[in-house]
Amino acid sequence: MSRELFLAIASASLVGVVTSGGCIELRGKPEPRHEDDCTTCHGSPLREGDALTRSAPPFDLEGVTDTQRRGVGAHLVHLVESDSHAPVPCDTCHVVPEAVDSPGHADDALPADVIFGGIAASGDHAPRYDQVAIGCVDVYCHGGRDVGWVPSREGQPRCARCHGDPPPPPHPADDRCSLCHGEVIDANRQFVSASKHVDGEVQVAERCDACHGSGELGAPPPDLAGSVSVTSVGVGAHAVHLAGGESGRPLACNECHTVPSTAGDLGHLDSVPNAEVHLTGPATSGDRNPVWVHGQRRCVDSWCHGPGAAGSDRSPLWTSVEGPLGCQGCHGNPPPAPHPQLSDCERCHGEVVAAGGIIHARDKHVDGVVQVDLPLACDSCHGSGPQGLPPPDLAGNTDFTFPGVGAHQVHLNGAGPYRHLTCDDCHEVPATVLASGHIDTVGPAELDFGGVALAYGANPSYDGDTCAKTWCHGGKTAFGFPAGGNETAPSWTSPQDGLGCNSCHSMPPPTPHTPGPHPLQPLPQQRRGPRRFRRPEPPRERFHRLVTA
Repeated sequence: MSRELFLAIASASLVGVVTSGGCIELRGKPEPRHEDDCTTCHGSPLREGDALTRSAPPFDLEGVTDTQRRGVGAHLVHLVESDSHAPVPCDTCHVVPEAVDSPGHADDALPADVIFGGIAASGDHAPRYDQVAIGCVDVYCHGGRDVGWVPSREGQPRCARCHGDPPPPPHPADDRCSLCHGEVIDANRQFVSASKHVDGEVQVAERCDACHGSGELGAPPPDLAGSVSVTSVGVGAHAVHLAGGESGRPLACNECHTVPSTAGDLGHLDSVPNAEVHLTGPATSGDRNPVWVHGQRRCVDSWCHGPGAAGSDRSPLWTSVEGPLGCQGCHGNPPPAPHPQLSDCERCHGEVVAAGGIIHARDKHVDGVVQVDLPLACDSCHGSGPQGLPPPDLAGNTDFTFPGVGAHQVHLNGAGPYRHLTCDDCHEVPATVLASGHIDTVGPAELDFGGVALAYGANPSYDGDTCAKTWCHGGKTAFGFPAGGNETAPSWTSPQDGLGCNSCHSMPPPTPHTPGPHPLQPLPQQRRGPRRFRRPEPPRERFHRLVTA
């Protein structure tokens, strides 16, 4: 139908209504006599669609079809379903009268009153119509934007007319709408369900991987911007932490983030990226106060990467490309003293690690607890036999040239004309493995001379190589004079199986030594002061008899 014919029919309809008293007749009816009565004054009975659609301008009350006239404007665009939205009901913008003569319909001046309802007021919007600017203000339908009723002659991309493309933060900066809104739009940005677009509800997928990451957990890559590179902070070490690797347990998302129960939860989509980091669980072990420092791209004071004392922070760069961390990435191998300097971790941590440093219980590694199964026997860590007498020392050395080995065997198990020493002649013997001063101090082991070393007022000392002024090696005679030996301060780390009688005292000892066999007399033993964890003192030993040839 040509435009001229359409206008002629519409004009004839209007003339017929006026000349036949149609308008007057309609006003006297309590109800419209036919659903097309609305088209008697505006719209067209020849248009397809329901009665309200056919009643929408064009034509307006003056028979005008120009969309630049407010009586026409965007009526038809709103009321007819398009590929991007469902039809907008008339009562969204106007009060639809029940009859022609209903108050507020034909009894007041033009233009028609605009009274918004329905979806226009969704989302706490307060929509209104600006008669001066000829446009809608703060309507939900157009994203709260002010929009002109008459079409703009400049044109604008379709999506950007109502919201950004993509919308501004805190909306993710990603224009792949289908990731989160696949129920409405497809990957080619074509609407798959126009009826769900501009319907008062934003349809958002509840799957985590709809917007970021892959798999059920939705852990990046990709991040919200589509990046898959670990150098992007939105990707970083997510995959490493969630998988755990060969040596670590898999972390849960909520150890670093607040995991929303729904996509619309407060703090999820309503805040500016990047995602907030709230470190919990093992990261806070050991009274730590871990925080994520975005500018440094790393965590600070996290127990996970520094299980030692507070301040031993080893958290690596979140966006590092260096690959998996080894044992020394978080702690020393072995950890620094006072931790025993042993590299066979399974000796005390066998619940987690096997020989060769292989983690066999990932769920117990980096879990906020250091699993320790302390051996109770002395030789579990050093030496051999029930006394734990080196070799080997704590570092596994067996040669006497190492101070941890030295002359231990000679003193405690040696053969010759002297008694065998006990451990507490030189060291404090702990009552338990965890006793103070045992494994909680820096090596080497402390020397605390006692017993015969202090006899007759001797004042022994150890300088890291030799013991000096001990009574054992000839500090003084029983009479308080020098014993006259030629090796009274032997080296701890040199062979000592060659010491003879004249090494500690002369042969015979110097005057006023009594010639002949030694008389039997008590040996005056002394202590420097209170000693911790000492075994009860044994009965005093008597002098050995020196049998001279």
